[in-house]
Amino acid sequence: MKYVQNEKGNATFYLLWLLGIVAIIFVLTINIVKVYVVKEHANLAVEQAALAGTAVLLEKTKEAVEAFDTSIDPQSLAQKGIDGNSIGKLIEKKKKEYMDNGADEADAYIKAANEILPKRLSIYPLLKNKFTERFGSSASEIPDKVRSTVQDIINENKANSEDTEIEFSQEKWRLEIKSTATFESISDHKYISKFLEDIPQVGYGSSLKYLESVYN
Repeated sequence: MKYVQNEKGNATFYLLWLLGIVAIIFVLTINIVKVYVVKEHANLAVEQAALAGTAVLLEKTKEAVEAFDTSIDPQSLAQKGIDGNSIGKLIEKKKKEYMDNGADEADAYIKAANEILPKRLSIYPLLKNKFTERFGSSASEIPDKVRSTVQDIINENKANSEDTEIEFSQEKWRLEIKSTATFESISDHKYISKFLEDIPQVGYGSSLKYLESVYN
C-alpha cells in the first residue's frame, strides 16, 4: 500500500514537471510569434512612410511642372511649340497609356514622368530651376513636408520616431526610410527573463529616376 502511494507521488511530480516544460515551450512559442508580428509591424510602418513621403515628392513634381507650363518665359513657349503640348499634358497622356495597360494611377504617373521629364530637364534650365526651388539645391536635401509626413506615419503606426532615418538614395533615386519597432518579450518570471529589443526595418519608395536629370 505504501508502494502504491509512493507511485502516486512520483506521478504527480512528473505531471507538474511536464506542465512546467509545456508552459516554458508555450511562452517561447508566443515570443517567437510576437517577434514576427513586431517585425511585420515595423515593416508596414516604414513601407507606408516611404509611400507617403514619395507622394509628397510627386506633389512637388506636379507643382514644378505646372510652374514651368504656366510661365511666359521663352523656354516654356518654345517647349510647347516643339512638343506640341505642355509637359504636364504630355505626362498625363503617357500616364493614361500606362493606366490602360493596368498600372495604378501613382505608378503610371511615375513611369510617365520618368519617360517625359529627363529629356526636357536637360534642354530647359528653367524647368530644372522650378524643381530645385521645390526639392532643394541638392538631392540629399529632404523637403520639410516629406519629413513631417514620414514622421506622422511612423507615429501613427507606433514605430520609434527617434530611430527613424529619412534618406534619398542618389543611386536608386528613391526615398528610403529606416526605423524600428520595439519587441517586449513575455516572461514566465522564472526561466525566461523579460527584455526589450528594437527590431529594425527599411522601407523603399518608387524610383523617381527623372530627378537624376535635375541634379546631374
